[in-house]
Order: sequence, then structure tokens, then C-alpha cells
Amino acid sequence: MRIYVVRHGLSEGNAAGVIQGYSDCSLTEVGKAQASLLGRYFNRERIIPEVIFTSPLRRALQTSENIANEIDPRPRIEPDESLKEVDVGTLSGCSIEDAYSKCPEWAKVDVNRWLDFSCAGGESFEGFYKRVTGSISKKMEGWDLLADRTIIFVTHAGTMRPLLKTLLAAESDMMYFSFGNCSHVKIEYRKVNDSIRRVLTDLLTIQNIAGLMGEEIPSITADDPVGKKIG
Repeated sequence: MRIYVVRHGLSEGNAAGVIQGYSDCSLTEVGKAQASLLGRYFNRERIIPEVIFTSPLRRALQTSENIANEIDPRPRIEPDESLKEVDVGTLSGCSIEDAYSKCPEWAKVDVNRWLDFSCAGGESFEGFYKRVTGSISKKMEGWDLLADRTIIFVTHAGTMRPLLKTLLAAESDMMYFSFGNCSHVKIEYRKVNDSIRRVLTDLLTIQNIAGLMGEEIPSITADDPVGKKIG
């Protein structure tokens, strides 16, 4: 079984450098081009998913649609509420600097738990992880991890962490990963002796994909500093 986990393309909120959370930003034209490029890559490599599970927030749903439109046969798209970004409460739409000013308590949150927005009326770190990991664990109960099938998840930078934690059955909270727009990772499940090995491979940025496809990078900038474009 092969699973690809994709962050959505460049959104209007990303381009503005603001914290998004549940805000329903659309993709920019660059973001749409990124998603279409990734879809063409999947199609060329014959990465043909039976389903794309997606966050229902517009930036992720549009990414899913642009990817699916490039794949033949076109996979079905299934929105999943549990894949939404962390709820950032009253900090939605704020720059990092404004967020620190508006909610000084958030600036004091441990660096390894910065996805905790309970001080701003949003989700706690534990609540966010429980929402994602609980839903995905339940989904996986019916899966044969050694089956010959491909699935794609399209979600958000924050959500990728508890999602990967669940898919890999990892003890770590995966907070040391950073994901640019339309970057993706591949997870494979392999039988080794009498056990199933979970393997994370192919962390590819959209810049990597453009190089592999021999196309120009659809981006206004390659700069995507950690913490500047949450969601």
C-alpha cells in the first residue's frame, strides 16, 4: 500500500503571510499551477490513487481538484472534516507579529507545541492531535496495509504532523518536519519477516517536481520560512 500526503498549494493567506487556521482562503494562481504540476507528475509516474482524501477547506479542496484533473483515470475526491487545519481561534488572519501582540500567551508556548492555540480560543495541542489521529486511526482499521493500492491525502502543514504520526505509528509528534506548499511525502507498508514495516520516503518539494518534469517552478518565491505561513 502506498500513501502520498500533500500540502495544499500557495493560498491567498500564504501569500499574505498570515495565520489561516479555519479561514477559507482560495489558492492563488501560483497555487493552482503548483497543484496542476503535481498532478501531471503523478500521472506521468502512474501514481493513480483510488481516492483523494482532502480537507474541505477551499485551499486544500482546490489543490485536490487540480491534481485529480491531471490524472487519468480521474480519482474520486472525498472531503474529510478531520483533515482541516488546526483551529487558531482569534488569531486567524493575523501575521505572526500581530498574533504575538494580540495573544502574548501564544508567544510563550513551548516551541515543540506551537500548534496549541487554546489561549486564543482555538484548539489545544492535545485536542488537535486527538481530532486527527483518532479519525485516521479509525479509517485505517479497515485497511489491508499490504494491499496493492494507492491513496492520496491533501491537507495542511499543521495537519500533516498528526496525520504522519498516525500513518507511521510513530511515537514522535513529527514537529521537526517543515512542509512547503505542494510538497509531499510517500509512505509505503512492506512485509518484513512477520511484521509490517512503515517507510517514509520521497519528501519532494514542488521545486523538486518542476526539475523532474523539466518545467519552470510555479512560484513567486522559494522562500517559505517556518511559522510565517501557517495552514
